[in-house]
Amino acid sequence: SIWVESVVDEGSTFVFSLPVLPTSETVPLADPDQPLVLVCDDDPSVRAVVAAMLEHQHYRAVTVASGQEALEQATVQQPDVILLNLMMPGMPGWDTLAALKSRSQTRNIPVIILSGLRREDATSVRSEVSDWIIKPPDESSLFRALQQAIVSHRQEVQVLIVEDDQDLAQVLMAIFERYGITPHHAPTGQSAIQLSQQVIPDLLVLDLSLPESDGFAVVDWLQRHNQLCRVPLVVYTAKDLDDAERQRLRLGQTLFLTKGRVSPEEFEKQVMQLINRITFRTSG
Repeated sequence: SIWVESVVDEGSTFVFSLPVLPTSETVPLADPDQPLVLVCDDDPSVRAVVAAMLEHQHYRAVTVASGQEALEQATVQQPDVILLNLMMPGMPGWDTLAALKSRSQTRNIPVIILSGLRREDATSVRSEVSDWIIKPPDESSLFRALQQAIVSHRQEVQVLIVEDDQDLAQVLMAIFERYGITPHHAPTGQSAIQLSQQVIPDLLVLDLSLPESDGFAVVDWLQRHNQLCRVPLVVYTAKDLDDAERQRLRLGQTLFLTKGRVSPEEFEKQVMQLINRITFRTSG
């Protein structure tokens, strides 16, 4: 914040305040089951700000100040994704990227460029780059890029959407497709039961008001199936649920979202965070 204090005929005093940046280069999180991001930038203020952003969105962060440190820490820490600046002294970003991709221990780690240089202004853009974010990073763009890189790196994720509203189903499928996730659609409770046996989904998005069999019947059936009784579930319905109904609907990790109260952006954010947790534990 910044403000001015003035006294007539005496003068003005301009005052500003700045947040105290964390002194540690590593930002730990209490939950070790969150994705780990390696931030490589020679600017300490950028490292601190990005690490704080990551912590706020439930990522773990390790920050380094040089390309050589990035190579060392990537080998030891095996992060889920690397945020890499280009313009650095010593070992520039492109050299760091080449070194990362030349090593068997680090070549498969997704790398996102985080630079003040725009992609179109770069003399070359290498195919190994997962995404390109301009500094200072827009928070939504940064975390969308992180989620896409992490999900695509870990495994092919299959999502089963059980929704009788065809228009809404298309919107939800488009969200998952943007992240490289394979969506499957079942418009009825019976088709959901049949398709779940063929696909064995990594995540189920379930409406409760369905033709043939409602969402409660679908969950009751899944709970009795050895391979499906622990499938992570997003209950996405307009129905207000009491505690007993919520308990009845639980499978694996279960998230309850209410239609009309949760925006598409909030749906996307919460569901992708759940998928990141799922794929992290599966791959770990």
